[in-house]
Amino acid sequence: MYQAVIVDDEPVIVSGIRDALDWEGFGFEIALASTSPATVLRFLAVHPVHLLITDISMPEMDGIALIREAKALVPLLSVIVLSAYDNFDYVKGALRYGAENYLLKPLSTDELSDSVRNVVSHVREREVLNLNYGGTMLTFRSTFVEQWLKNLLTPETLLERAGLLGINLEMDNYTAVIFSADNRNAASMSQFFDFLLSLLPGRLLAHFYFEMPYRLVCIFSRLNPSMDIRSFILHLLALSESMGISISASMGDTVPFYQSVWESYRQACSTLFCSCCRVPFVSHDDFLEEEIVQKLLMLLEKGGTDAFCECCPDLYGQYQPFRCSVTLTSCLLLYLSADLDELPEKHPGLAGLLLPFPGREENADSHCSYIKRLAEECTAIKSAAGQSMYPCVNAVIKSIEEFKEKDISLKTLAARLHVSPSYLGTVFKQQTGYYFNDYLTEARIRYAAKLIETTDMKMKDIVEKVGFSSQTYFNRMFKRFFNVSPVTYRRDKKINS
Repeated sequence: MYQAVIVDDEPVIVSGIRDALDWEGFGFEIALASTSPATVLRFLAVHPVHLLITDISMPEMDGIALIREAKALVPLLSVIVLSAYDNFDYVKGALRYGAENYLLKPLSTDELSDSVRNVVSHVREREVLNLNYGGTMLTFRSTFVEQWLKNLLTPETLLERAGLLGINLEMDNYTAVIFSADNRNAASMSQFFDFLLSLLPGRLLAHFYFEMPYRLVCIFSRLNPSMDIRSFILHLLALSESMGISISASMGDTVPFYQSVWESYRQACSTLFCSCCRVPFVSHDDFLEEEIVQKLLMLLEKGGTDAFCECCPDLYGQYQPFRCSVTLTSCLLLYLSADLDELPEKHPGLAGLLLPFPGREENADSHCSYIKRLAEECTAIKSAAGQSMYPCVNAVIKSIEEFKEKDISLKTLAARLHVSPSYLGTVFKQQTGYYFNDYLTEARIRYAAKLIETTDMKMKDIVEKVGFSSQTYFNRMFKRFFNVSPVTYRRDKKINS
């Protein structure tokens, strides 16, 4: 049986609610009926309770404060609020702190029945979530969700594993969101996860995995077309902040097909730097167009940060300042190959600069000045890295960029340089921020893009020349980097030229 608690400062109301329904028929028993909010809080601290029904206006403690403290004790607690006042501020306050319904006195038995029926439905959904995401099943699901997001499964394997796990791939909307806890606080993320689970039923379908103890990656699908995921996340973050849980969120675009989830995830990753600064929420809507991003990255590669900064005033003159800074910061971090999780230890100066990232309300001058300081710091880091680069790392990079060998590998390069593969892999990661295979794959893809753009070579010949053994794998990796297929990339470049 589920447990319910009733509190109202009027004893006759308490008795009326207790006698109004066949509680057992809903699977509930009244564990406590009281006129004292303090008594209720003491009870919640030591007993498992699923539903709280509370008055909004009580002399000992108002309902809003009670809900806030009750939710801190029992994050998954469902709440129904009663009030004699049709007051918008009361309604807003109650819903803000997680109430599932707001009923006016005199109480209608039908309304109360409907509300309790909805609570039962949500409690059962939460039980299913906890069952599905508990123990061994959590491991299987987490692995699957990570592979799904990173586009690591063939279409056949994706469908097969989703079927085995009972995951619905027939939704018409999928949105990737990455949540990060302030100061890498795993305890805060654990609290937040419980809180998120309590708000999902009836609103969103969700799949998730923990990338780090302090970072949660989710795929959300709306259950109702009117549900706005951005609004839901902002509400969730505000609610968490009010309970002392500080979380940031990075969101990709909503995509219509399960096969495109990786695109939304890639976009969420591009704004993940918000977890290092004071901006709690950034979405891919805050990014400038992909064409501008590619031009900025090309400027950095060819002319460094000086050429990059020269174009900043024009950008800030044309676009909303916050969007410009989000895009420019992301480009600088890509140029630096910066690992956000390693920033505080490896580049404390850069981590310190990210913290005061200018807000949406600040003007173009503040944003432009900030980006110039950030670019200067990135230049200094890049220069220092170049001076301290191990000779063997330079040799590896040169070998990769020459593209004379299709079968280049860490093992063959290590033998040529008379070092062990494990040593070479370690110093390469330390100096470049990349694992060797990731660097090699990206270099091959970029070289392939250059050949596609500047030659008439057949696609299969390009695939062979740059060292991919499978055209299918090449096509998938190319699309991951450029968001279009190789054929579409060639066609678009010809049209633009």
